[in-house]
Parts: sequence; structure tokens; C-alpha cells
Amino acid sequence: MTTTPELSREQRDTAMVERYGDGETLDAIGQSFGITRERVRQIIAKVGGTNAEESRRKRIAAREAATRAAHEAFLAEYGELARQMAKRGVTRPDTVLKLQALYPAIDVDVAEEALRESDIVFSKSQPDDIFSKEAVTAGIWFLLGSDLSLTPDYGWAAVNLDLNLMSEVRAALESAEVSPEDVATILGVIGAARRHVVENPSASITGARYQELREELVVALGLVSKQGAFPWPPTRQTVMKRFGGWNEALQAMGIGLASKGRPKGLVKFTREDYDDAVSDFCSYAKVAETNATFAAYDEWVKDGLAAGRSRPSGASVRNIYGTWADALRSVQE
Repeated sequence: MTTTPELSREQRDTAMVERYGDGETLDAIGQSFGITRERVRQIIAKVGGTNAEESRRKRIAAREAATRAAHEAFLAEYGELARQMAKRGVTRPDTVLKLQALYPAIDVDVAEEALRESDIVFSKSQPDDIFSKEAVTAGIWFLLGSDLSLTPDYGWAAVNLDLNLMSEVRAALESAEVSPEDVATILGVIGAARRHVVENPSASITGARYQELREELVVALGLVSKQGAFPWPPTRQTVMKRFGGWNEALQAMGIGLASKGRPKGLVKFTREDYDDAVSDFCSYAKVAETNATFAAYDEWVKDGLAAGRSRPSGASVRNIYGTWADALRSVQE
């Protein structure tokens, strides 16, 4: 409890009125004087009257105006940089840290509040952020080898696997307390899969089959972190987000395209149609002064269909961009 020096009753009452006028809460004032908030209210009403309330409103309004001005000034100077970082998937806290490192005079609190209240859509920390690209590709190699029922090839793995990939796999499995023997088996299967694709370029795996095997093997091998982290191998959605699509991931790794899959099949709409739909919706939401949420987008699409205008569904948008937030970031200017 905060204490105050000994004051006469008149001095105490005057101090209460002044502090209340400065914007301090009844609770805080009451705690410092050891009385209830209701008693403080009664004293202020009696001593300060309407003048105290008016003074309080003016001071609070002045502080709010000063805060808005500080936010506007920050966004005017650094908003475009923040928007560019957001489009690259940088989170809001990391954006603040990067700006602080390069512009030390920045007020971190002002920066955080200004960006939080802005219309910039930042990436949130996603499960896939915990996996390096080596760990993501290792997961695909492992499940491809599992799908083909390949016997671990320890010798090929020892000679040909990159040490970084091996280290990333071990690190990804540490929190799940996987035994060294199981880690060796997994690395051996990865090596066998890599060798198999060299000899059989058409070998491949669909995203659906990958996800099915992942769910089976995560349970079978106990690949669930005791610390609650997300288990390796990463999900199909994580793979697609990191590479821009399932077949894009296979191409980057030199694996044959999955015959049953399709590279972000844009059957009914072109990519430009998707970009236009999300951009038009964001413009609509801004004019309507409503939040650009996934649910609101679906309602907007339904209203458009009733008026004879066809747009991609919300589910299709998420499939194309990875997440709704990614879709919003893609159209940020």
C-alpha cells in the first residue's frame, strides 16, 4: 500500500481532488490514504464538486490527444518500414526490436502501442517458426522414406547427409526425449530416402499422405514434446507455408511432383482474382469501419453471390495464402 506524509484533513482532501483531477483512479487514491474508493468519491464530490470532474475530463482528454499525436508521429516516420517488415512475416514485437536497434531514440512503448492500434497486419508466432528449413525438409525426407518402407541406410547417411540437417533433426527431437537409437533410425531413413530419389527420380509423396503418416508416426514414436512444443515432423500446413505450396517444397528438394497433388490449383480463379478479392474486401471493411476478419470475408462473399458477383471462398483464400493473416499481409501496400 502506498503511503503519504501526515496531512491535515483539509490538505488531504485538497490533495485527493488534485490527484483525481490529474486522472488518478479512486482506488489508487483510496489505497494511498487508507480509505475506500467510495469514501474518496464522497470527499471529492463534496470538496471539488463539478470542477474536479471537469478538470479530470480535460486532463484525460489532453493526455489522450498527446498519445494519439505521438502514435501518429511514429507511424508517419516509421509506419512504412513496419509495413514492409510485416509483409515479410516479421512479428510486431520483432519489428519494434529491429526499429529500436537501428533508431535508438524510439520510445518502445509508443512504438508498440502505435503498431498495435494501426491497420498493419503482423505475423504472429506460428508453430512453424520453431523449425529451421533443414528440419522441415528432413521431415519430408523421413516420411517419404517411411511411405516407401525403406530400410535405414546408415552408411549413405554418414557420407552424404549434411551435418546441419543431422543437427537440426537431433535438436528438433530433443524436447520429445527420443532415444539416440530412434534418432539414428530416423537419420538412416532420411539417408535411404535421399539415395532412393537419386536412383528413382519419379519417387514422390502427396501432401495428404505426408500428413496421414505424420499423425501415425508422431504417436507411434512418441514425438510429443514433454515441454508442450510442437512435435517434429512439422505439419503439411507448415511445409506449405515455408515453401509456398506442397509441390513447391518437393521441387525445391529435387523430389518428383506428387501426381495426385496440384501446385495451388487455381481452377476457378486466378491468383490475381484472389489478390483482388482480398484487396477489395479490405477496402470494403475500411469504409464500413469493420474488422477485416475471416468470418466477415465469408459474409461479404455470400452477399456478393446474392448480387451476382462470384469471389473465392474464405476456405480457398486460406488454402492459397496459408493463413488469413497471410492473405491480409499480401495485399498491404
